[in-house]
Amino acid sequence: MLPEPALTLTLPSIHDGTVLDCRLYHPVSLAASNLRAPPWTRDAAIVAHPYAPMGGCCDDPIVEVVAAQLLRKGFLVGTFNFRGAGTSAGSTSWTARPEREDYMSFVGFLVYYLHYLDPFVADDERDVHAVSLSKGAPVLLLAGYSYGAMITSQLPPLQDILDVFANPTSGSDAAHIRLRAHHLASQQNAILGGVRAAVLERRLQPRSPRMGVRVGGGEGTGPSSPRKSHDSAGRRSFSEAEDKLRKGVHDLLIKTKLHHGAAARHGHRASSHSVQSDPTAFSSSPATPVEDKMAPVAELVVPRPAYLLISPLQGVITHLATMSFGRQATGGPAETKLVREPTLAVYGDRDVFVPASRLKAWAARLRGQAESRFRGEEIAPAGHFWVEEGALGRMSELVGEFAAVLRR
Repeated sequence: MLPEPALTLTLPSIHDGTVLDCRLYHPVSLAASNLRAPPWTRDAAIVAHPYAPMGGCCDDPIVEVVAAQLLRKGFLVGTFNFRGAGTSAGSTSWTARPEREDYMSFVGFLVYYLHYLDPFVADDERDVHAVSLSKGAPVLLLAGYSYGAMITSQLPPLQDILDVFANPTSGSDAAHIRLRAHHLASQQNAILGGVRAAVLERRLQPRSPRMGVRVGGGEGTGPSSPRKSHDSAGRRSFSEAEDKLRKGVHDLLIKTKLHHGAAARHGHRASSHSVQSDPTAFSSSPATPVEDKMAPVAELVVPRPAYLLISPLQGVITHLATMSFGRQATGGPAETKLVREPTLAVYGDRDVFVPASRLKAWAARLRGQAESRFRGEEIAPAGHFWVEEGALGRMSELVGEFAAVLRR
C-alpha cells in the first residue's frame, strides 16, 4: 500500500477558494540518500476518488492500490479530496463543475511543482536543466476511480487547464497555487539536495530520514498522526505549519513583485525618455491602469497528458454532465482528449452501476474514431468495487502495464 506522503498540503480551489486537502508521494528517484536510484524524470500522476456522499475520499482502498502501483512504476503521485470529502472544506455539488475545477486546481499546482522540483542539481544549473528536460516531455497521468473517473473524463484538455495559471491576476487563487507550488518545490530542493550532498560527502549514513511534511490542517507522522481523511478532527483551522507556508509564499510574492517592479520602473524610464524625445507621443490617450498579473514562466515544462479511468460511471449520472457541459457531454474537447491522448479505461463485467454492454459500446465508439489512442479493458469476473477473487490484482497489472508503456 501507500507509504506516508512526502507532503500533505492544502490548496484553494480555482472555483471559489474552497480549501482542498492534498497529498504528494515521491518516487524512489527522489530518495535523497539512495545514490543508486534512477534519475528524476518528472513523470507524475493524480488519482481522484469516488463519490464523497457515499464515503468516497482519497483513502479509498482502490485509489490507494492504483496510486501505489503508479508510485512503484516511478511516478510522483498526487491524491486529493474533492470538496466535501475527508478534510476538504465545502460540500459536494449537484453539477460536478466545482469538482472539475477542484481537480484542475491540483493539476495546475502539480505541473508547476514538477517544473521547479529538481533537487539534485546546483541552483545555477537548475533553469538550464529544466529546459533540457522539456525537450523530452514527461508524462502527467490524470486518473480517477468511479466518480473520480467521471470527473477525469470531463476535464478540459491539459493546455486549457494550464491557460488558467499562465498569467493569473496577483492575489487570485490560481496565482496563490502557482506561488505555493514554487515555494514547496524550492523547499524540497533544499531538503533533498542537502541530504544528497551530505551523503556524497560521507557526512551521513546512507539511510533516508522521514521526509514527510504536513502543510495545512495539522502536522505529524506516525501512528498518532491523523492520516485518514475520515478523521472528523481534520476539519480545523490552519496549523502552525500552514502559517509558515503562508509566510514562505508571502516572501516569494514580495520577491516576485520586487523583480517585476524593477522591470516596470526600467520600462517607465525608457518610456519617459521616448516621450521626451517625441513630445507628441501618446498625447491624445490618457494612461490606462494595467491589472497586476503574474508573468508566465519561461520555458515551462509542459507534460504529455494521458488518462486512466477505473470503473468509469459513463452514462450513469448523465444529468451532471448535461447540466454543466450541455452537448459536450457526449463529444467535444472533454471527450476528444480521451481519443487523442493515451487513455486506458478498465471496468468489470458485473459493474452494479453501469451495464457492461453500455461500457462496451462507449469504449468501442471511442476506439473506433480515427487515429484513436483509447483502449478499453473488461475484466471478468469483476464488479464496481473489485472484490471478486483475482479481479483487483488483474486491474492493478493492467494499470502497471499501461504506466510502463507511458514512461518509455
